[in-house]
Amino acid sequence: MKENKETKNKKDTTSSSTKQSSKTNTKNKNKGLKGAVIGLTVATSILGASTLGLAIGLGISIGMENEYANHLENLYQKNYYELVDNVNSADTAMSKLLASNSSSYQAKMLTDVAQTSKEMQNNIASLPLTGDDIVECVKFINQMSGYTQTLEEKLVQGGTLTDADLDTLNQMHDSLTEMKKYLNNMTQQMAYGYNILKASGDIVGDFDRFTLDFAQIKADGADYPTMIYDGPFADSVVNQQIKGLTGDEVTKEECYAIIDKVFKNISSLKYQGQSDGRFSTFNYLLTNADNQKLYVQATKIGGHILTVSGGTVNHSQTLSKEEAEKVALDFVRNNGINDVQVVWSDVIGSSAFFNVAPMQNGVVLYPDLVKVKVDLETGTIIGYDAMTYYTNHTDRVVPKASITTANAEKLVDDSFMIVGSRVVLAPLEYNREVLCHEFECERNDATYYIYINAETGVEENILKVVTTDDGSKLM
Repeated sequence: MKENKETKNKKDTTSSSTKQSSKTNTKNKNKGLKGAVIGLTVATSILGASTLGLAIGLGISIGMENEYANHLENLYQKNYYELVDNVNSADTAMSKLLASNSSSYQAKMLTDVAQTSKEMQNNIASLPLTGDDIVECVKFINQMSGYTQTLEEKLVQGGTLTDADLDTLNQMHDSLTEMKKYLNNMTQQMAYGYNILKASGDIVGDFDRFTLDFAQIKADGADYPTMIYDGPFADSVVNQQIKGLTGDEVTKEECYAIIDKVFKNISSLKYQGQSDGRFSTFNYLLTNADNQKLYVQATKIGGHILTVSGGTVNHSQTLSKEEAEKVALDFVRNNGINDVQVVWSDVIGSSAFFNVAPMQNGVVLYPDLVKVKVDLETGTIIGYDAMTYYTNHTDRVVPKASITTANAEKLVDDSFMIVGSRVVLAPLEYNREVLCHEFECERNDATYYIYINAETGVEENILKVVTTDDGSKLM
């Protein structure tokens, strides 16, 4: 590593933010599928358009250091605008639900609200919010997701909505309407230059200004109903902590040494400040010998590399997919994540994408998935996302399958041709981790993944591979 590596903290240079327009038309979110296996989400979707604040694999070549601030601000605003869209969508679906007397239509709208609430959870988790002032807002969204899904299942089983159910739904609708009004007002501030990154760095008392501004959603009158039900979002689940971070708190100087060890061709490394969102991290701008700029985040606890984001240089290809896979696996292992294998891969242009999962007793641990993107010209890691791993990883007692693969195969519809199988731990709805037989199948020139519970024989989920201009996606 060259001697011009900077070891002193520099102030972030924040240029004016790029305005984004809020999409007002509700997207078709393909909400018919419930309990999608999170661990199988295709890396082109997660790494190519991630809303988790890290720009994994966006492929943007940035020539100036202050573009990092612009880049981060754009991502924050992207998540904010998606949150606005999702609140508007949930509000509309709730209105239709309360206006309907049809159980089947009510069930459909409940499914829409539940799915949209999950997306709202992801949006909020990707914004730089801290402190107790937003707890009630987050708890409300979490409970709304679980509560509406519980009512939907009740209707599917032949039940009806009681007066108490409708009363709670009306309170939820009132809360959504208030959230919608406030968020739409804040959107107008965005149009006139409100900068999330700057506001999150403006400390007022014990909190930053963005958190205080966002917390006004509660102060402006939203009434968060108390929902009592036997569902997935009891406080012990809602407030679960990050499980996978290990080690003592480190300094930004110690993280320099960690990054220097993992990346072998560093030309310069500059400290870019810190983030204190869901994960507390030190942030760095790395330039390598191929003149590629990478943005690296390392956790304050343990100094684990959490994310890497960068772009290709000349968009040419010199490495094979197999060579790139070895680069990806070596990088994951060098970061202390062992016993891993590639569970999905794709090549788009001059980049290779890999989903890497740990193994335990021959079982693929999808909840601990790591996403990696490799430049096929230079062999550089230009995308890395270990958020899911460090959120979920823990010592587990993985049960043994009581149903054999052969017997589970008999439970797959005869119209499918099975081309592969393996035993996996699949993350499903209600934060369940379920041992399943995963079957890769073909039917009518389309590829499907079918999940049969390895203990009960229940068909837990079906995912279809859809080919798009951005690669393959599972839906």
